[in-house]
Amino acid sequence: MPDKKAHENHVLQIFRNLVADFPKGKVVQTESPDFLVRLNRRKVIGIELTELHGQTFFDNQGHYNQPDLLLQNIEHTISAKEAKIYLYQKVKPVELWLLIHLRSFQNELTFNYRNKITNWDFNSSFDRIFLLEETSRELHEIYS
Repeated sequence: MPDKKAHENHVLQIFRNLVADFPKGKVVQTESPDFLVRLNRRKVIGIELTELHGQTFFDNQGHYNQPDLLLQNIEHTISAKEAKIYLYQKVKPVELWLLIHLRSFQNELTFNYRNKITNWDFNSSFDRIFLLEETSRELHEIYS
């Protein structure tokens, strides 16, 4: 079984390469949140990584036949991390991002999720929320 920290680093590297406005700064792996991007001595951006609810960390593949199930799982994932936001705020980040990831939908979807997520409305205390499909390297900003 792969090391969780190594996998988190791998996911962050994919994410960094896909985000056009990823901030310049030193990236430090921590616990809460998972990563800090040090912009300068006093300013950091916190990035919390989590797998999509209903998936396992190392074999997290999505199998959905209804858009509502995917929406519920995204909302559940956000809600679970919202409950821990006070922990992430302890580092006093200027921004706090949530990166929800899964390996692949593996063509198991019977609907076009890309069209659906642009129409879904999420509420959050995070400044930005992203959904990353690792295998296809597809990234969607679902909240900002």
